[in-house]
Amino acid sequence: AAVQLGDNGLHVLEVRRSAAHWRRLGLQGTNGTISFESDGIISIDAHTRFALVLVEAYAGAVGTDEHAAWCNRVIDWLYAAETPAQVLTLCDHFDSGRAREAFDQRIQGWPDSRLALLERDLAGRVAEQSLGLRHYVVLMPGEAGRDGMFLRSGALTTRRRAISVPPIDGVLSSALRLATSLGVAVRIPDRDDIAPLLGQSVLTARNAAVADGMVQVGEVQQRIVTAVRLPPVVYHGAIVDALLRARSRGCVSLHFAPVDADVARRILDRRIAMRRYTAREGNDEVDNQVALADTTAMLAAIARRSVRVCRVALTAAVASSSRDAVLSGASKMESALRTQGFDVVAPSSPGLLPAQSVGPGGFPLARSLQITTEDVAACLVPMLQTPFGDNHQPLLGLSEPTATPTYLSVWRRPNHNAIVMGSSGAGKSVAVKTLLVRHAMEGAVPVVIDPDSEYRRVMQALGGTHYELGSDALNPLAPGASLPADAAAAVVLPVLSVLAGDDRGVRDGRPVRRLPDEDQGWLHREAASFFRRWHAGASGQEPLLRDLVGHIESHGADRALTERERERGRIITARLTRYTQGDRGTVFDRPSTFAIGESAVSIGLRSFAMSYGADLTPALAVVLSAVLVRLRQRTKRLIVIVDEAHRVTVDPDAGEVLGQLVRQARKYGSGVWMSSQRVEDFVGTDLGRTLAATAATKILMGVEEAAVNDLKSLFALHDEEMVALHPPVTGRAVVISGAERCVVRVLPGAAILAIADSSPESSEPVHAA
Repeated sequence: AAVQLGDNGLHVLEVRRSAAHWRRLGLQGTNGTISFESDGIISIDAHTRFALVLVEAYAGAVGTDEHAAWCNRVIDWLYAAETPAQVLTLCDHFDSGRAREAFDQRIQGWPDSRLALLERDLAGRVAEQSLGLRHYVVLMPGEAGRDGMFLRSGALTTRRRAISVPPIDGVLSSALRLATSLGVAVRIPDRDDIAPLLGQSVLTARNAAVADGMVQVGEVQQRIVTAVRLPPVVYHGAIVDALLRARSRGCVSLHFAPVDADVARRILDRRIAMRRYTAREGNDEVDNQVALADTTAMLAAIARRSVRVCRVALTAAVASSSRDAVLSGASKMESALRTQGFDVVAPSSPGLLPAQSVGPGGFPLARSLQITTEDVAACLVPMLQTPFGDNHQPLLGLSEPTATPTYLSVWRRPNHNAIVMGSSGAGKSVAVKTLLVRHAMEGAVPVVIDPDSEYRRVMQALGGTHYELGSDALNPLAPGASLPADAAAAVVLPVLSVLAGDDRGVRDGRPVRRLPDEDQGWLHREAASFFRRWHAGASGQEPLLRDLVGHIESHGADRALTERERERGRIITARLTRYTQGDRGTVFDRPSTFAIGESAVSIGLRSFAMSYGADLTPALAVVLSAVLVRLRQRTKRLIVIVDEAHRVTVDPDAGEVLGQLVRQARKYGSGVWMSSQRVEDFVGTDLGRTLAATAATKILMGVEEAAVNDLKSLFALHDEEMVALHPPVTGRAVVISGAERCVVRVLPGAAILAIADSSPESSEPVHAA
């Protein structure tokens, strides 16, 4: 159809049937006829079948040695597959409107508040920097000759040359095996993976038009940009860098075809002869001499078999529903490529052929095909993973390698547990509070064990409550009140073991206490006996520690079999009695003054620690036991934050309770987040290393030099991640969650930053939700 661009859109001037040369171009019968034959195999027409795989790209900074090595492996894989291929990168960009809609969906049920308003605005502003990349490789056996020229590229191609085409099933299975051996992660895409790729391609469009250099596919307009000459010097990640600068929707296609060494030598021989003829004719300038020397050196390298030759074609499509947005994005793309030395044009003819070249299985323009080497081809690979890019999850920060937003929800991970570690001043506290607030706005109920009493303002902003242990109480026997006697004894035993334990050493200025196994067996028996008597005469009130002490004094001696058992029973009872007297009794020997798990709550321990620093571990054990029991009741989805977790892991019995909490959190649909600024103490214990290794999400902030090697061995950190950790930079973190990992700059925003003050005295009024 011949069309004209008018004020009201495109006007059809004339409609004609397809001419013969369109059939030779391969356009006849392709539109809307792509079909799925089997897993990973698609057909464009009755005679053209391709294999399609999804590639998990390198996740890290552009241009690093690791990124360069990965790009080289991709090219090695394509050479090993011995087939022409098309590398496709699908680019998506979240506009501010879509981001705010996603934010509104996530916090449905959260009341209108200043906090929600500011967070919504931040989500929209950050989305303007977003860029999501998905990567595919189309294997196209038999579609290029020994010279690397694609057989259906250009209007002069009239028929296919006789080329032996291997079975597509064998090509696909071989490529999958080779990718595994070369360390390139690929998989066969399903229909949902392929749908975004086909959605904007003219190969599947039933209606498409070309006018004024633009391609209209449905409601989307596209502008095609292709490179007709490569730069003299190029670096790994050059195309990815251009994508990051343009930040537009669209697609980038890199066609690749190996060139036989014999054919490459003949091509270079002709170029050398041309250069020498030019010199004889008087054009012996420096440019001609340099080109002649380079071509001669390349010919020698091919003879030594130290280099492989290929043809590549780089084409990009910028797409949007708005014409102005397309022109702006295409201008940015052209400028980014020209800055790096590429000679680019925006082809508009013949017809739909330029747009077809960026579709899956499309053929490159003849003028785009450039002969080059494997090293240059590796630099042109348009692949980089953008981890944590799902904007339907809470915002975490900005990716340092790409400056794109990163999003993280613990509910999407294999388990919901997390650890956050970093030295003082690295931003650990702000990072935890940022994630806490954004998860709470989506419906999670936070429970914070707060040794430094710094979460008061956060709780106020979330509509929760901060309790200070000392003025408030948490009964250590309350968790067992509603359980059978034996189960109740098992729940409270770790706490009683800490209260009555023998000193086993000193860690962090506090004694480590624990009862030997035989004493724990005795105490379990006495506690079970006490709960049986309590249940038999239940008065509806909570059992208190003084009641247990009285029961042991009255009945424990009667069951003692030896004098040593009586003596140990007397010692244990005396130690428990200490927590029923004076100020300790106001904390450990009265009914609980608050409940856990109904709404946001933080339990401050600072005042208690300042008065009874040596008894902080019993208080931690009491709180952890209460949380564990609440977790088992399956009432609401909890996020339990254990701040300064090293204070728990260094104690055997308190650490045992934390270990149970972490193991059972996933089972009950909850998560335990552990944070610590004493990295050496946390990872220096068996329990700490186990908790760190099993948590699905790890957020590592800046650390001192002494802790770097411990983190490297524990989390298998890459070199660029090590650089991000030391020297520390406030707010910079290495985030590892499931199979994703990235260096991130945490972005709390003005609202969260205002309530994230770590000072325990920060109790000024804030706007509650």
